[in-house]
Amino acid sequence: MATISDVAKLARVSTATVSRVINNSAYVEPVTLERVQSAIRELNYQRDARASALAKKTNNTLGLLTGNLADPFFALIAKHVEEVARKHKCQLVVVSGGHDAQREKEGLDFLISQGCEAMVVHAKMLDDATLLRYSAQLPSMVLLNRTIPQISNRSVYIDNKAGAKESVVHLISQGHRKIACVTSDLPIEDRTERLNGYRDAMAEANITIEPNWIINQNFSEQGGELAGEQLLFQCPEVTAVVTFNDVMAAGLMASLHENNIRVPDDISIIGFDDVLLARYLYPRLTTMHNPIDEMSSYAADLALKIKNTGYVPPSNHRFNASLVERQTVIPFSDKQALKVL
Repeated sequence: MATISDVAKLARVSTATVSRVINNSAYVEPVTLERVQSAIRELNYQRDARASALAKKTNNTLGLLTGNLADPFFALIAKHVEEVARKHKCQLVVVSGGHDAQREKEGLDFLISQGCEAMVVHAKMLDDATLLRYSAQLPSMVLLNRTIPQISNRSVYIDNKAGAKESVVHLISQGHRKIACVTSDLPIEDRTERLNGYRDAMAEANITIEPNWIINQNFSEQGGELAGEQLLFQCPEVTAVVTFNDVMAAGLMASLHENNIRVPDDISIIGFDDVLLARYLYPRLTTMHNPIDEMSSYAADLALKIKNTGYVPPSNHRFNASLVERQTVIPFSDKQALKVL
């Protein structure tokens, strides 16, 4: 009778790799996976009956790969995925990818090792090809806040471009024409899509964007503060700003306040996401509401439904952002301009 060592020798891999393939306990490259499976068939390898029975037991867990949990946006994701897990009496396993490709990959491997078949995956730094390879092994893996055409039926995402465009159109409708864009310095699709929305709105209004109006910083409060200093130095003429997210807007507002620039009297600001923080800034932040709470719940329900029923979902799971008007935008007047330091 063939042993696991025989399979490993024929497939030219370690016994640990054979074990991962048999138990589906971690990601294995497709070429290696095929070699191991071919060796198993050729040797007619049969697993120990007790081990097989144990492996077939349902692991009632839901996995979540997300970003920095200290960020209110990602905390909101975790909160709503957890609510779904509780509703379905599942254990939730959460890992943070930290917006780093290697950490995201390690996080996915850890979730697999914990027996998570259903997963909600918020991965921004892993490339499409890598995520597609994981999705081939994990039919109940659902992408959140990202879409890949080949698995669009398992992608839950927001129309970032349309949302960002709406925020700029609102500022233009208020008479603003010198509008800056404070955005992320990471090469992620959210940044690209929101920047494209900004550019489209400005182009349709026949407004030329000056190169110094686009400011790239880390999408955190600290990044927003640095953007405020940069804004004052390189484009004091702007009268309005759209930001990548609300925490950047918060940092930006703090920086402007320290430099005696009044919001919205001297400059109008629009955020993106509408996290809880936005309602309690002073003045209260006008922002684009990102329905990430609904999206997170939807993605978790979808992952569990696929796992439990084999349901094949439709191809479109797109959500839309909406403008929430508060106190940080006023109509442009001739007196409204940044003070030059």
